[in-house]
Amino acid sequence: MTFTITKMKPTHYIFAAALLCTGACSENALEILPSDRLSDAIVWESPTTASFVLNDIYDALNAGPIVGTWLHLPSQISNDPLDNFTDNAVSGPVAGIPSRQLFDNNSYGPANPIFDQTWERMYANIRKCNLFIEKVGQASFDESQKKVLVAQAIFLRAHFYKTLVDLYGGVPLIVDVLDNTTQGDEIFRPRNTYEECVAFLVEQIDLAAVDLPESWSGADVGRATWGAAMTLKGATQLYAGQWQEAAETNKAIMESELYRLFPDFGRIFLPENENNEEIIFDVQYAPVIRHLRTHQFWGVLWAEKGSGWSAMSPSQNLVDQFEFTDGKTEAEGSSAFDSEKPYDNRDERFYATILHDGVQWQGRTYYTRLGIPNNYNEFTPTVSGNGNPTGYGLRKLLDPTLMPLNNNLNGSNAVIYRYAEVLLNYAEAQNEANGPDQSIYDAINALRKRGNLPDLPEGLSQSEMRNRIRRERRVELAFEGKYFYDLLRWRTAEEVFSQPVRGMKITGSGDNLTYEKVNVRTITFNPAKNYLMPIPQDAIDQNPKLEQNNY
Repeated sequence: MTFTITKMKPTHYIFAAALLCTGACSENALEILPSDRLSDAIVWESPTTASFVLNDIYDALNAGPIVGTWLHLPSQISNDPLDNFTDNAVSGPVAGIPSRQLFDNNSYGPANPIFDQTWERMYANIRKCNLFIEKVGQASFDESQKKVLVAQAIFLRAHFYKTLVDLYGGVPLIVDVLDNTTQGDEIFRPRNTYEECVAFLVEQIDLAAVDLPESWSGADVGRATWGAAMTLKGATQLYAGQWQEAAETNKAIMESELYRLFPDFGRIFLPENENNEEIIFDVQYAPVIRHLRTHQFWGVLWAEKGSGWSAMSPSQNLVDQFEFTDGKTEAEGSSAFDSEKPYDNRDERFYATILHDGVQWQGRTYYTRLGIPNNYNEFTPTVSGNGNPTGYGLRKLLDPTLMPLNNNLNGSNAVIYRYAEVLLNYAEAQNEANGPDQSIYDAINALRKRGNLPDLPEGLSQSEMRNRIRRERRVELAFEGKYFYDLLRWRTAEEVFSQPVRGMKITGSGDNLTYEKVNVRTITFNPAKNYLMPIPQDAIDQNPKLEQNNY
């Protein structure tokens, strides 16, 4: 069966706002509607009209939590993406940046949270899902059609809940449609425990997976599938430290043979390859209709090409994690490292991820070294005015044919899950549950082969394998919004943030260049409270049963 939409790249949802009010609203408000809208009764008469409401829920998807800037965009597609809240990157010279103004000096809290709209928006989305599940469950059309629709809503609700749980820990689990006109104070719910939330998510995802197809075709590409549900389940179990369960879930995805690695890492995210064999679930975008501004936010600062903001500059800390072709880093004594040519002989993923001094990009040479006249990208660690705070630019996720200010032409999808993450999730869970075995080597070596690296050395201990998996995860998934959560769930943030974030200062000219790693950023982290985000004070004030995290 099909639900007609435009490849999940939305145009307009002309009546959904009236149907899906996020506060405690009466359904009587739906009885009289403008002529361009459908009544409540008509909407739930058929799977076609009901799917319009489901489309609106898909339209609320984003690739990360809402960041507290004046742009009010999901942080994974905004001017302050999640890697800016780690030692992977440094924010650029843009006003109102929470990673620099709140996170670095640890001045955020309930009254000024970093992700200030996430709580409200996720619960608004959850309410939409609850209403959809209730209404479709009561509808009179074919049961098999109802099952597929409801399964998608259950999956989406679980996705929204996982966003909350990853940031805040245990949250109130609400599966009914709240209405204070009929329920009064019963709409206020206390927080469930983290363990209860994880159990709920796993149960709900299993329920959805039964009725989700393995794939969609045509106009329906981009909807939730069995693989998307299983990946969400496996990630939930992994984050909760349910190692054996996470290993089994991710292994099931691997054994399904529904997905495989795209052969060219550097081209995974380009528009011409969207929804390729590696992509499991992504947010669908389209030029002009629903476009991204990431090229402007993350693009490099050269005015003659249409200036970008360079709002996320990769750090030397991340660069140092990319191995050389002998499978070692500089710190591990790689024989392929040349101090006069530090960017030669690297993991192929390095070149697909990082713009470094001297590389060709969009028809010209990208320089961060000091002394190039009129260079907007010159290394400038103060992040004030034009300049690059780390000496590196972002290459990954950006289309080299698209200039930064051509945002309306940027229709690249925002990837939430891809098969490489499944391999990494499996390897980590299996190693923690059972120690190194051949299946772990196979999973990690598949990623390394694509990066033109040698296989992992044989005979690694469990702790050695853990470190290799974490490094592999960091470079493979850089700038995909995963590392922020990894630092929190691994409980390594306090150790990582105790070290300065570094950049590369390059001086000299021609072939006589000097490379100097310098400190460009410090991050203050309090392990007693910062492993969970503060619940916004507005939410605490509205719901007397909510307990704040340790802030």
